[in-house]
Amino acid sequence: APASVRPRGSPKVAAMTEVNTTSSSPLVGAIGKIKESAMHVFSQRKPMSEILDRTAYQRPASFSEATGRMSKNMNYFKINYVLFTAAVLAAFILYNPTSLIILSMVGAAWTYVYLVRTEPLKIGERPVSEREKLLGMSGASLLAVFFMSSAGSIIFQAFGVALLCIGAHSAARVPDDLFIDDANGEGGFFSFLQPPRPGITGSVA
Repeated sequence: APASVRPRGSPKVAAMTEVNTTSSSPLVGAIGKIKESAMHVFSQRKPMSEILDRTAYQRPASFSEATGRMSKNMNYFKINYVLFTAAVLAAFILYNPTSLIILSMVGAAWTYVYLVRTEPLKIGERPVSEREKLLGMSGASLLAVFFMSSAGSIIFQAFGVALLCIGAHSAARVPDDLFIDDANGEGGFFSFLQPPRPGITGSVA
């Protein structure tokens, strides 16, 4: 029987392909999970017609009424408020290039340590544990953001502006026409981070 002919150089190509796939799979998998989670959260936002309905705004008659509205609106519009906060934070950072550079470097360091690097970190010959790695990265990040640059103050300013806008909206928006589907929610404020259940889709097309 004629002997089979193997293409020259194919073992080397296959080995390189396997190495590239193996080395890139953790990063690609992490990016895919982040994208999937972001799309799941984004799909739960409420329509802008409910947020900007001018007929639903009224000055609260008392402080207790205002806090009651805020509690209900925070639960109902929580996705929109989170997205608004993220947009304000992004705008503040983009208008401050130094903060953008610092935060980009911090993000790149976390990505390298947890997603790109496959070999364990070592101090001398001693491997670094996961707890030590987390504490070290957290400490270095806090030091870089809040003590070695103005990025920390920019972040606080952005959160302050976002909270003021959210507080004003949630206190003025009358929630009487809301909570048709969300009144019996039992997952708490961060329930939107839970994976979607089968057959459950977002409320906004």
